[in-house]
Amino acid sequence: MDVRQEAIKEMAIREILKRNQDKHDSLFCYLQTMYEKEMKKEYNNWWVYKKICSALEKVANWEIKRLIINISPRLWKSDAVTKWFTTWLIWKKPKTKFIVTWYSASLMERFSWEARNWYLSDTYKTIFPRRPELRDDENQKRWWTNKEWWSYYAVWAWWTITGVGADYIIIDDPINPKDENSNVIRTWVNNWFHNVLESRLDDKTNWAIVIVMQRVHWDDLCWHLIELESQGLWEKWDKLIIPAIAEHDEEFRKEWESINEDRLPISFLKNVQEKDKVMFSCQYQQQPFDKESQEFHQEWFKYFDDIPSWWGRVFTCVDPAFTKNATSDDSAIITGMFIKDSLYILEMTSWKYNPWELIDKMIYHIQKWNPEKIWIEAYQAQSIIWFSLNLELQKRNIYCTVEDMTQSWDKESKIRRLQPLYRSWLIYHRRDMIKLEKQLLEFPRGKHDDEVDVLQMLYDMYTLQPNTIKKYEMPRIEYDHSWRPIFK
Repeated sequence: MDVRQEAIKEMAIREILKRNQDKHDSLFCYLQTMYEKEMKKEYNNWWVYKKICSALEKVANWEIKRLIINISPRLWKSDAVTKWFTTWLIWKKPKTKFIVTWYSASLMERFSWEARNWYLSDTYKTIFPRRPELRDDENQKRWWTNKEWWSYYAVWAWWTITGVGADYIIIDDPINPKDENSNVIRTWVNNWFHNVLESRLDDKTNWAIVIVMQRVHWDDLCWHLIELESQGLWEKWDKLIIPAIAEHDEEFRKEWESINEDRLPISFLKNVQEKDKVMFSCQYQQQPFDKESQEFHQEWFKYFDDIPSWWGRVFTCVDPAFTKNATSDDSAIITGMFIKDSLYILEMTSWKYNPWELIDKMIYHIQKWNPEKIWIEAYQAQSIIWFSLNLELQKRNIYCTVEDMTQSWDKESKIRRLQPLYRSWLIYHRRDMIKLEKQLLEFPRGKHDDEVDVLQMLYDMYTLQPNTIKKYEMPRIEYDHSWRPIFK
């Protein structure tokens, strides 16, 4: 090839590089193109990938050096990290060395080979025309290297690794979900991480470790490392945790929406939850808890579909919370009907309301359920809610007895008083009270307990009431000839 041809070729390469600049700069754009061109599937612009790619780009730029990604199964999380991220990073850091691990030897070989095929694909060569060729002497299923000494070493979790170093270590699902209850396997994986894998980083301070996995047990590798971090015994981990069902409004979805309606429809997720709440919370919501130390159990939960039509006493309790931090508890309102010794939870409302929003929600409960009395927990600034609600009820000409109250004892001791009631099947839930049941199952390890706390307040309130019987009957509705309702 003469000088003129070399110049033309170089100009063509530079033009290709210019046209593909967005894919060089953005992992998400690269992922989108490879997905459509190589997998021959329509890309649906997943917000999940945007969040994952954003975190991985920070890993590539050394802004994050220890990253945990917890996400539901069957969402191509392995593809995103072990294939798309690794092959994209070749362009930014040509001499990078990867060690990538899985719990399965067959998966190890398959994902490594698929990443290699992506690297050799025409689409990849179009995006990165200066792609170095692979070395013939190191071109195997689990270890392949290009001529710039970029290398991809795939290894089965628990194997001994000798003679191989890495700039990036990726740990993808180190434990098979079927082995979740094996204390021996979980301990082995934790020790393997510290004694074998961690030592393979060429630079222990500046190079990165990424763990991507669904949670399988409260005492899995993620919990082990986070616990060491909390004790100051290990480095800080950045965490990207995406539950299958949103527990509050997020940037890309509303509360109770699925992570992806095509792959994990909400009907499927709710069915999984009904069958096994513990497994659902762990593998889908990424919030495992200790079965052995659980204080409330799924088999204690009783349900009702229709509001009991016989007599009962209705009360409402409110636990205000004005802090709107993501880690703080919500304000909670509960209305329940007591029939003899049984409680039917008619409605539970909880959210991070401001004071006026909270007052509106309380009035909604009063107008809908007509409780005998409403109790408001009042400590210091919370007392203003009691005064404000009384004023608002007067303005709207709504009558309801409103009392403020305070409680003694620590919160955990108060909540434990619910245990004999649940064991005796005296508390009935509606089937959509997912948040309440989650907090009960996670108690006392859970992050939040606002709904459980207001539930025990309701029971305390009821036990302090005079033993009078007030009859409540649900109205029977008929219609006249013009279809106007007639309440009887």
